[in-house]
Amino acid sequence: MLSTSTPLISYLKQLESQGITDIEVITDKLYHHVNEQIRHGVYSNDRYTELGSDVAGTIVSESSNSKNECILWCINHYLGLNRNQNVINKVCEAVQKFGTGCGTSAISGGMSSLHKAVELKLKNLIGKESVMLFPTGYTANLGFLSAFPGQNDLILFDRESHASLIDGIKMSGKKWLPFKHNNVNDLLAKLQKYSSNYENIFVVVESAYSMSGDLAPLQEIIELKQKHKFFLYVDEAHTFGIYGKNGSGYCNELGIVDQVDFIAATLSKATASIGGFIATKSKYIPLLQWRANTYVFQACLTPPDAAAILASLEEIENNPQMIEQLHQNNRYMRKRLTSIGFNLGTSLSPIIPIFMSDEAKMLSFNKELFARGIFSVTLFYPIVKPKEGRIRLILSAAHTREQIDKTVDTLHELAIKYDIIPLSQLAAA
Repeated sequence: MLSTSTPLISYLKQLESQGITDIEVITDKLYHHVNEQIRHGVYSNDRYTELGSDVAGTIVSESSNSKNECILWCINHYLGLNRNQNVINKVCEAVQKFGTGCGTSAISGGMSSLHKAVELKLKNLIGKESVMLFPTGYTANLGFLSAFPGQNDLILFDRESHASLIDGIKMSGKKWLPFKHNNVNDLLAKLQKYSSNYENIFVVVESAYSMSGDLAPLQEIIELKQKHKFFLYVDEAHTFGIYGKNGSGYCNELGIVDQVDFIAATLSKATASIGGFIATKSKYIPLLQWRANTYVFQACLTPPDAAAILASLEEIENNPQMIEQLHQNNRYMRKRLTSIGFNLGTSLSPIIPIFMSDEAKMLSFNKELFARGIFSVTLFYPIVKPKEGRIRLILSAAHTREQIDKTVDTLHELAIKYDIIPLSQLAAA
């Protein structure tokens, strides 16, 4: 019997495991399940911010027709620049000068001097020969990986890679294999086994992983390149803008930019806009411009988005203390959570996962968090591994100590109520 407390994605997986394939049956059952969750007050997929992303604000629950004032822990604006007045002013100026949209793709006339200024700024910041701008980070990954690898190439990717990477890899039609998460030995074993069978091998990783908050062992992977020839593709979605000088990224912080063949990132997080890019050698750009369908057939990001990127990068350069504030918040919150006894896995970045194996308990836990003014996101199998469900907290430099303390104190109280942490650990804390 499937329980009302079963998360929607897990419920769908269970239907599939029962051999239910008729789309009408699946949608009827899902619709009924959603309405049962709404009736029991555990459905959270219909919540949205009333006035847009921020570290705090009004959250509307459409199904219950209610509003809650909450501290937000699910927004990737790591530096809070989407609310920065200088950024907002630059965006308003750009709308007056460049209009609201581009109307077509880059190769069809959609690019403007504003877009070119973004590419130049990113190229100089990262230290690569060229940068290619995409409408989103998702389409940058999808476009590159579906188009660039050759017919006789192999793609090896970290098992916890983002969906945009995996979708691009699958769409490429090339041979691919995952390796164990952050496991350099497993990657080495696959390189040794398959290197001689393919013309080229692409190794695809993220610098920080969005579900676990882990940082990739990039220096160790670079060491493998000295003995095994492969192209290295690093997605810096969750490190660009908040690591390295002026937010130049984790590869820059580690001093390995020259050894990484392709650096990609989204511009929707630290730089408070939307868009994505790939930084690489100039000789690789023409192939991408004509093969990557997400570049050829998708309209350019809008002028206001481009202006927000440039203004955000300028703010980061002029106010480096924002990055330090983010990492101070990260250290402070982690110290408090670990002292209580929460399981944060091996995370290090400003993404903090709180692991909970009991899905039903986690739904109730998160329901009560929301009632107490804490808005977070729950992650379940198959998004993450079975029994590795988690509540994910995403820190911002704009979060105050008071907001962090209120959140941690509330988590502590609920951990006792729901028996999330052994009493011995709670007593020690």
